[in-house]
Amino acid sequence: MKKQVLVVAVAAALAVPVVAVAETTGSVYGRAHLSVDHLDNGDSYSEINVSSNSSRIGFKGEHRFNDDLTGIFQIEQEIFFDNEGSEWASRDTFAGLKGDWGMFRVGKFDTPFKRARGPANFFGDQVGDMRNITRVSAVGRFDERFRNSLHYRSPSMGGFVADLQYSPERSDSTTAEGSDNAGFSGSLGYRNGPLNAIVAYEVQNGASSDPDAVRLAASYQITSDLRLGALYQQTEASNGTEGTAYGLGGSFRMSPSMYLNAHVFTLDSDVVDGDATMYAVGLEYRVDRALRFYGNVAVMDNQDASALTPWGAARSATPDGALGETATGVSLGMRYDFSF
Repeated sequence: MKKQVLVVAVAAALAVPVVAVAETTGSVYGRAHLSVDHLDNGDSYSEINVSSNSSRIGFKGEHRFNDDLTGIFQIEQEIFFDNEGSEWASRDTFAGLKGDWGMFRVGKFDTPFKRARGPANFFGDQVGDMRNITRVSAVGRFDERFRNSLHYRSPSMGGFVADLQYSPERSDSTTAEGSDNAGFSGSLGYRNGPLNAIVAYEVQNGASSDPDAVRLAASYQITSDLRLGALYQQTEASNGTEGTAYGLGGSFRMSPSMYLNAHVFTLDSDVVDGDATMYAVGLEYRVDRALRFYGNVAVMDNQDASALTPWGAARSATPDGALGETATGVSLGMRYDFSF
């Protein structure tokens, strides 16, 4: 009997750390996204480039303390597979808590306004990315990360999810006395069946006349093979300068592994002759969820005071555009997502 009691006691003691370890999970993950592109700005530049497109490596984990409290963290770094490294923790990096009540985190990460492009995002991190239109405007630069941020995300309530983010200092590590470099970004999303819609608002104090912006984006799964999306964005500065960006696109599954993607986006700027329109079309072959290959063609049609390109956002190869010219990019790319 004593031996049996001893065996049970030893087994119980060994089981305790096993349970504790089971409550903690972590992973290393990343993305290798590379492309070979021919980029022509319509003027003097026409060259072949190799580009690393928002490639990254990250570490994330969580520890469950009880049924309604889990600690979370993430450290994410951009990697230039085509060239060299960059500063550490350059992408979304944070620590926080989550539970049935929602999620709260502190750190540096995409704003709710930036994430709100998701429903209409058919060329993310590729030649033709919509941010080549929506990120730039007559009043400021959007689609960014805020540093020193506090963020709360609500639980889903009948399909609605709210995100609220505030930063007292968006760029420096210390808030200077009398500084007015704060930022606020918020969104309200709704997802139900084939509909995914979101409205977002952002204001950036201390930057280019305190610009603010409103964004609406939505997508609808028409059939199992066809999804359509649209986005509208209005930006304004305290001096009254405005800019509008809008567009629509779609993705059609031609076969179990092949997709046809296309969109068109327009920037209507208060700057005289500062308008531009971007067109993109591409084929994407998905080997599985982790590996895909694609070929895109994107064109930016600039008015005389605009020098935008369809390749300037989220890529390492970013040659300048030329005023009033039509810039064209042809891209062959591979994206591999990994985790272990």
